[in-house]
Amino acid sequence: MGETACRTGSRGTRLRMRAARLAAAATLAGGGLLAAAPSAQAANGDFTGALAASASTVKMGSTFTVTESARNLGSTQVSGITVGIRRLGFAVVSSTPPRTGICRIAGSATCSFLSLTGGETQTYTLTLSPQAPGAYTLQGWTTQPSTGRGLSSSVTVTVTS
Repeated sequence: MGETACRTGSRGTRLRMRAARLAAAATLAGGGLLAAAPSAQAANGDFTGALAASASTVKMGSTFTVTESARNLGSTQVSGITVGIRRLGFAVVSSTPPRTGICRIAGSATCSFLSLTGGETQTYTLTLSPQAPGAYTLQGWTTQPSTGRGLSSSVTVTVTS
């Protein structure tokens, strides 16, 4: 009997997560963002993340922005969130860190230890400059390492000469 209850609870959780993903995707699609990620069930609250780029095609010598956001879907604080952007093929011109957390820029740009209050969204924005023509995939993620939960998404940016 405990097994049936567990399956039913898991199914309910999966349905809630699927509904949250669809709602997030619809909201982000309406906002004109290029990519969206589903929500993740964290130990102390629901959160979601999204990767967005200001352009899908850029010219050499120009810049554009890419943003990874973390959003607390609940009313209680969610701590220990990490956001990151893998940006191979692009140089970082500038960055705007989220309100909380510790950030670094290396092969991937990451901000760790974000603390989101109820309903809060924090973003990590990079202004990038392409290094060579071609099609590149930027990857973003929002995770809570202490629980092993998280999500990721990607966008493709084409660089022309």
